[in-house]
Amino acid sequence: MAALRDRPLMRDALLAGGVIAASAVAALIALDRGTLLRPHFNFAISAPAHSDGAAALRSRTSSVATDARHAVPVASALPKQIGFTPPKSKTKPSDNTVVMMVPDLPRENPAPPPSSGWSVQGSAVPVNSGNSQPPGPIAMSAVGGISAPLTSPTGKSAAGLPAGGINPPAPASPDGGAPAHPDLAPHPGFVLLAGGQGNGQFALASAELFDPASNVFAAASSIQDAREDHTATVLPSGKILVAGGEGASGRALSSAELYDPVSGKFSAVAAKMDSARAEHSATLISGCNCPADGKVLIAGGSSATGSLGSTLRSAELYDPATGKFTATGAMKATRARHSATLLASGPLAGNVLIAGGTSDESGGDVATAELYDPTTGQFTSTGTMSTPRENHSATFLSPSVVSGALVGNVLVAGGGDVSAPSDTAEVFNPQTAAFSPVGTMSAARTLQAAVLLSNGKVLIAGGQSSDTDFLQSAELFDPAHATFAATGSMHNLHAGATATVLENGSALIAGGRSNFADLYDPTAGTFSATGKMVTDVAESTSTLIR
Repeated sequence: MAALRDRPLMRDALLAGGVIAASAVAALIALDRGTLLRPHFNFAISAPAHSDGAAALRSRTSSVATDARHAVPVASALPKQIGFTPPKSKTKPSDNTVVMMVPDLPRENPAPPPSSGWSVQGSAVPVNSGNSQPPGPIAMSAVGGISAPLTSPTGKSAAGLPAGGINPPAPASPDGGAPAHPDLAPHPGFVLLAGGQGNGQFALASAELFDPASNVFAAASSIQDAREDHTATVLPSGKILVAGGEGASGRALSSAELYDPVSGKFSAVAAKMDSARAEHSATLISGCNCPADGKVLIAGGSSATGSLGSTLRSAELYDPATGKFTATGAMKATRARHSATLLASGPLAGNVLIAGGTSDESGGDVATAELYDPTTGQFTSTGTMSTPRENHSATFLSPSVVSGALVGNVLVAGGGDVSAPSDTAEVFNPQTAAFSPVGTMSAARTLQAAVLLSNGKVLIAGGQSSDTDFLQSAELFDPAHATFAATGSMHNLHAGATATVLENGSALIAGGRSNFADLYDPTAGTFSATGKMVTDVAESTSTLIR
């Protein structure tokens, strides 16, 4: 009987001896390879106490060992939808827990991670401060700008991305703590999308990059402050100024930050704007041959979005050389959701056309326009549009690609309240400083995306035709004949989206409450869908990195 009672003790002793022996062998292997074991353990598992507990433990122990070899932590299945937490387990947890410690063994030829499907994880909590970007070959960002690194099912970067992805895994710090987070500079030709409004109707701190070569989006380092209805302006240095907007608290921001394509990171601008503002405009001044060349005109906007008495007439200049904002002349009218267009040639070269918008002074949309003269720092009234407009599009018909009578004009199209948008269009002529009607669009649109293509035509895509009607249709304006014509339809609905011409001549339509973007091919006149965006976002900014 005593012998029978002692059998468990003998078994445990033998098991313990086996573990010690295995550890000793592992240590000898490590010493032979010249690599020291790191003095920590990575994984722990628990096995519920039930009839098949032993089998479950064997299975999960095998799984842990496999994951330890590939340095992939064991985790429950991640949710498939952005912003949702994993479902709670229906199995009651056991009070009896078995912990298995697995040391990090050195390896010369690590195998790729085990195959698994793509997944997205994160939090639906608004982000209103700096948000460090975790490292990873591809980082999928959740609503609110929280992100987590993921690898592809094969353990390789997505096709076409730089080796290691956009944000490659960073080496561990010397003290064994959290790894550093240096980001590789994205390649020229990528498109940066920053901030915007999330599906939960709050401002985002997330940013992402579109790689035209691989047709995929990947998370970039987060912006410092969550913001929507902000502006993004490419500076002569190649850096991107992100300014103002509405923060996660619902109030306008006076902060600004710079995105550096070399480091791939955002950094706060030490100086604040003279006024907190959202739904404003920001325009790089160029061609005036005056001290204001290279500065950014920031004009109008709202100090408390959605409230009467909040639209601004003030304007200021950002000087990249000093990193400071200074007040300049005030506009003739308060306005927000207006357009601002640099007149890059002609008798008004270097001037900025400010048109339309909504104003609390008039209690609604306005048809007035004014010009900012960078040589004097003052605004003057100019011609009046035929229709009051807000959230319209304004496109400079550049002489570099446009020919005909309308060269150098500004095409203003659509806009208005979402309950009754306009299908009209008109052009501003710098020679006469006046507006004149020019054709009618095939659909009434507001919050549409518009961009001048390399073939000299203007692509106008998406938007809203009513409170509930979101548009997939698109059309082209031909300046040579002053006509609109329908073109291929998008694959997705886009309202409040951005339009960016890529280096290959195609146009990227991104955002606007769709998880997928559309690429327009000017030669074929058709759209094709891109890979899935990192975040479901509207009213973000979109900037081509050069």
